[in-house]
Amino acid sequence: MLFKLLTTYTKMISIPNKVPRKKRVFLGPLSRKILKLSNWEITGEFPNYKKIILIGVPHTANRDAWYALLAVLALDLKINFFGARWIFTRLPSPYTFSKDVDRLGIPWPLGWLQKIILLKLGGIPVYRNKSKGLIKGAIEEFSKMEEYVIAIAPEAGTEQVKKFRSGFYYLAKELDIPYLPIELDFKNRRFHVQKEQFVSMSFEEESKKIISLFEGVEGALREFKMLEETEQKD
Repeated sequence: MLFKLLTTYTKMISIPNKVPRKKRVFLGPLSRKILKLSNWEITGEFPNYKKIILIGVPHTANRDAWYALLAVLALDLKINFFGARWIFTRLPSPYTFSKDVDRLGIPWPLGWLQKIILLKLGGIPVYRNKSKGLIKGAIEEFSKMEEYVIAIAPEAGTEQVKKFRSGFYYLAKELDIPYLPIELDFKNRRFHVQKEQFVSMSFEEESKKIISLFEGVEGALREFKMLEETEQKD
């Protein structure tokens, strides 16, 4: 009965042979089943590269990370991702208890276990108070690797922003690898994989191209839209 339950999967795209994989005997089938029960699907076509950057947009709520994790596990992808330091040991909270951006969320007794799990899943903690030189260091480390999939949310946080963070751009440019736009489409309850892109312009021009690719996609809390200069929040 349990086997039958776990083998009834959601709609799933195929992953080509060059893409780094990590077979998960239990978590893979379980994640596919949870996505199905949640009426989520993964559509589009995944390109066949052994080195690639995934950029997910829009990022409007903390629960985006939950669905993204399910998608990664469901596809048996082997990834690395950057995350604020606090998410490795603390629970998300709608309220801010600290002005320190590295100490947001709520501490809890199993924070140590949370950190172990996220590190094993490929997480790379980012100290936002000391992030200078992070991308340069990441470029040096990834340039030594034979294969990798890097997942990045170019909006960085869940607040509306007037521009993307430039990390994905410089990683793709310096490592000479493609980036893959993926829609976090809550309206249609799907992750939609778009066509891979290569950096060919300045960061500002590349950002405009990406903005046009995600125009109209509805996230968990709002439709994707960049803030105008005069609308930027404090």
